[in-house]
Amino acid sequence: MKPTVLCMLLACCIYSCTAIKQPSAEEAQLPSLAAIGKKDKSLLQSHFKQVGEPHLNEAVAVSANPVPFDKSSFKKYAATKVNKGEKLTLQYVDSVPEKPKYLRFEIKDKIALQSLLNEQENDEVRSYLTKDSDCKIVSSISLYMDERQAELYHSADGLFLSTSADDMLRLELIIGTKKTYVNVPKEEIFDYEVMGFCWGEDVYGRPQIETLNHGKCPTGTEKNAQKLADLKPFLKI
Repeated sequence: MKPTVLCMLLACCIYSCTAIKQPSAEEAQLPSLAAIGKKDKSLLQSHFKQVGEPHLNEAVAVSANPVPFDKSSFKKYAATKVNKGEKLTLQYVDSVPEKPKYLRFEIKDKIALQSLLNEQENDEVRSYLTKDSDCKIVSSISLYMDERQAELYHSADGLFLSTSADDMLRLELIIGTKKTYVNVPKEEIFDYEVMGFCWGEDVYGRPQIETLNHGKCPTGTEKNAQKLADLKPFLKI
């Protein structure tokens, strides 16, 4: 092999490795609860490419539960810290019975969320989703916070997700008669789960979201809204 060609290949290899090892801040940041988008997979990792979020003019119930780390979840947490160039201070020892815990926020009232997604305020969101069947909505997020702060969320009398006056999603934390609006620290999120959309039609023949789930769509609904037109002739038989 000619020296010139070899040098060019080595240069390309070095450039590629550098690009993979140093993800951008946008790639490193994980999505917040109820974000809408899709996973964008690269050679060594995948990240969530957010395209928008719903408008929730009514509060949707959310749960916040402490979950002990296992090997898999701690590996994800550690990888997130490393990717951000942060020092890992939390220790996980498999032989120690008492494991450190993280907090999982999850959309609890999926029926209310589905109903709000079909409201007029979310016409643009639905219109976009009908054109891209790969888009999903974030149903839960996992993040680590100190025990005192985690207990505040876990023991709250109510926890809800809604859209603020400046059109941003926020959490409503209710303790007794006091309501506080809080923002989940996005930089501490290390894992998430998503739900897909199952489509049907309203009484006017327009696409609407029938269910939100993690598996196959129920009979009579479609994952891809554009397939609803193909379903009509079949239903008439």
